[in-house]
Amino acid sequence: MRLLPALVLLLATGAARAETAAFEVRLAGGTLGHMEYETDGPRPSALRTLLDSTPLGVLDGTWEATSRPAPTEDGADALRFRAVTASSRKARTITFDHRGGAVLATGVDPAEDATDLSLPANVPPGVLDPVQAFGRLMAPGPGCPEPFRLYDGRRVIEVATTSSETAEDGALVCHADYEVIAGPGHLSPFRFRSFALDLTYRDAGTGPALAEAAVSAGIFTVRLVR
Repeated sequence: MRLLPALVLLLATGAARAETAAFEVRLAGGTLGHMEYETDGPRPSALRTLLDSTPLGVLDGTWEATSRPAPTEDGADALRFRAVTASSRKARTITFDHRGGAVLATGVDPAEDATDLSLPANVPPGVLDPVQAFGRLMAPGPGCPEPFRLYDGRRVIEVATTSSETAEDGALVCHADYEVIAGPGHLSPFRFRSFALDLTYRDAGTGPALAEAAVSAGIFTVRLVR
């Protein structure tokens, strides 16, 4: 899953270190694969998913995304998002530059996978890339994540918390909606446009940390378990 995001940053000899959080991807009690979220100091930098045990292998493959500073044609720094999908069903590379929530340029290979939202002029302002977005879910602050919009090169999604509760073990559970507001839905031929997100945070010693995320659409629920 692309989607679907507090990694506590440690200080060593006065300098921030890169950190990695690992999750199992589960469905109906079975493990489909693994996902890793990586930071570079305080900045979200990478998100990697490996699915190698999906039913009949139909969704097996990898999705690797990075979000890193890069110079642009105007000489100012921006963030460059790059995602590579590789599976038996498809191979796709998406790259886009953005600064201050505005998309500057987008590239989609193969070109026939581009959508109307692959034109920067069609992307609304104030978007995050998927790596940044997962970072928001990983590190929500004292409560549930604030609403945000994310862009993946083909669509725009809005994520917003709808309610929260405290579990018996003291964990904070945030219920949120994930809604595709522009562009195509996910996972052809289903084209899912909305998901329910249940995000469970437990105290990691220095604040709440994402321990589990459940992503539901219809009868399907995929869980990321840390």
